[in-house]
Parts: sequence; C-alpha cells; structure tokens
Amino acid sequence: MKRRDALKNIGLTAGLIIATPSVISLLNSCNTNPNNWNPTFLNKDQASMLMNLIDVIIPKTDTPSASEVNVVEFLDKYYKEILDDTRQKWLKEAYVSLLNLIKSNYSDTVNDLTEENYKDLLDNHMITNGESNDISDLLKNIKSDTIWAYKISEFVGENVLAYDPIPGAAYCGDLEELTGGKSWSL
Repeated sequence: MKRRDALKNIGLTAGLIIATPSVISLLNSCNTNPNNWNPTFLNKDQASMLMNLIDVIIPKTDTPSASEVNVVEFLDKYYKEILDDTRQKWLKEAYVSLLNLIKSNYSDTVNDLTEENYKDLLDNHMITNGESNDISDLLKNIKSDTIWAYKISEFVGENVLAYDPIPGAAYCGDLEELTGGKSWSL
C-alpha cells in the first residue's frame, strides 16, 4: 500500500512541476513591461494603434490610463485564447480595415498619429448615422472591451473601485457613505 501512495505522490509532483510554468505565466501574463511585451493576436501596428486608442478612451487622470493597467495585453490575450474562430477572423479583418483607414486618412505610420487624430477617428467613424460597418462595429467593441477590461483589472478593482477583500459581510447604511460614491469591485 505504501508503494501505491508513493507512486501517486510522484505523479502529483511531476504534474505540479510540469503545470507550474503555465500557471505562473497565466497569472503574470498581464503584468508585463509594455516595452518587453509582444502581441500574440494583433500585429505590432495594430497593438500600437490599440494602445493609443484605449488611452484616448480612458486617459490618465487621478487614476491610471488604460494602457497603464495593461488593457492592451489583456485584450490581445483575450482575442487569441477566448474568442471563437469566427470572431477572431472578423477581428483580424476589421483591424486591417481600420489600419487602412488610418493610413489613408491620417498618416502612413501609426506612430505618427496624435491624440487628436484618435479623437477624430472615434468621433467620425464610431457612429455612422445609424449605419453599421466593420470599422464602426470594431471601434464600439474596442470602447466597450476597454471599459470592461479596465474595470476588471486588479489595480482598478483594488485601488479605484470600492473593494472589500472579505466579501459577504452585510452592510447597513447609506451606499454613498459606505463606498465613497464608488461602484463595487467584482
């Protein structure tokens, strides 16, 4: 019987040794230095464009900007690992169309665009008089995904939103008083 337990423990240990790098990389995947990060779903121009675009959507104020809490890294990983093949195909095509629009209307290189260019892009192409097209749909998705990813980031959840590390406690009182006017972190 002891031999069986020993073999079971050896198997568990081997499994932990093999799984540990994967678990650590998943946990650290969105806490990387942006200078060392390489996109896996988007190409470099698309990732650069997305990083600048999300900082127009959620700029740095008294809270960090969207890029400072690694929203681009999260979205890139989300696109690659979570979305189905049909949605990934549509995103790839829509990002190509958006980059082509940017290059034809603003600049040949994404790095030359200014914050004003991105604001103009959002103002003129996100809502197109009730008509839907891939670019307006992509910009709407980027906006909603940015807000979602920002709100679920660890830093924002613990430092910007109302956060209770031990959930389940019953609070009685004015919500404005209890949370300081903030939404609850999930």
